Amino acid sequence: MSYHILHLLSHNLRVRLKLDQLHIADTEKGTDKTVPLADVAVIVCASPNAEFTASSLRRMAELNVLLLLCNEKFEPCAITLPYYRPTNTELLRRQIEWLPEWKTGMWRQIITAKVRNQAANLAHLKRAHSLLNEIANRCNKGGIPTSPAPDEAPSPDSLALEINAMPNSPCGHDARAVQDKTSLATLTASKRAAFLSNSPDACESRAARHYWKYLLPRLSEWQQTNERRRIPGTREGVNGMLDYGYAILRTAVLRSLAAHGFIAAIGIAHTPKAGSFALADDLMEPLRPWIDRELRLFIQGGPRPMEEWMRQAVSVLQREVAINNSKVRLLNAIDLYVQSFADASLARAHPPLKTPMLP
Repeated sequence: MSYHILHLLSHNLRVRLKLDQLHIADTEKGTDKTVPLADVAVIVCASPNAEFTASSLRRMAELNVLLLLCNEKFEPCAITLPYYRPTNTELLRRQIEWLPEWKTGMWRQIITAKVRNQAANLAHLKRAHSLLNEIANRCNKGGIPTSPAPDEAPSPDSLALEINAMPNSPCGHDARAVQDKTSLATLTASKRAAFLSNSPDACESRAARHYWKYLLPRLSEWQQTNERRRIPGTREGVNGMLDYGYAILRTAVLRSLAAHGFIAAIGIAHTPKAGSFALADDLMEPLRPWIDRELRLFIQGGPRPMEEWMRQAVSVLQREVAINNSKVRLLNAIDLYVQSFADASLARAHPPLKTPMLP
């Protein structure tokens, strides 16, 4: 599949198509550059006055090239997707008939991989790293609820955060601003058991508390902001930069889902709602730590502007991933990941997913 990421940043651009070549004219500079459309995977447009011809947009859809449109603050605000056309009608039928047990098994794999990738991001912190790996092991095994380790004993503030974190937001399960305070003693027996269980959602919530406790303050210190919690949707500071990076990953996952014939609105864990892409939100969960690591490397030398991060965040799709004794770009690894999910759906089984894992 194509793999180039095209940025459109100049103020006045006109994009037209000729013989499957994108001609990008800059009316201010008087330049006209040509790019083979078949080599492009994603186009990120932050040009305030860019114009696209209908033929260029139509051909992008035919070649499954996704166009991500950003506003003047470089925040993603819209994407274009090809009109749904299944490539595998059997896969479509299986998706509609997914059983709850199958979805739970796949979700357990996804969250286990996510927590392991989070642990890899904190490998330099032995205590946090080992604890996250322990949570991943518990999630992978599932089974009977167990008492938390001493380091996992929840404080009232963190418990309020975890209980209220629900899998409904495209920004992820990791955190949500919570005003009320809850203690473990005030919970009913069923809620207490759910919180301490080895279910994927409970393990993800416990892992998020430990992960952001160590990572976000450091990122905030480097970027010279005063953020202490992961709060999606703020559009500012480190949280805003993370949201932008996650939007890039979501776009790449949507591209692959469309290519394989999935209906992105039908997911396995995220709650579908109008205009949502629940399956993309599900499958991108293990990929989020790739953006977290990219941002950590990007700002560890000091504060950096959003314009620079916009270019850097997209470059994560070009990072190499070790899969099947070979190395591929993350963008292509996402295709292999989605293909393995499709194979599991067709088989109605739980074979290991080919999830891109951080080294």
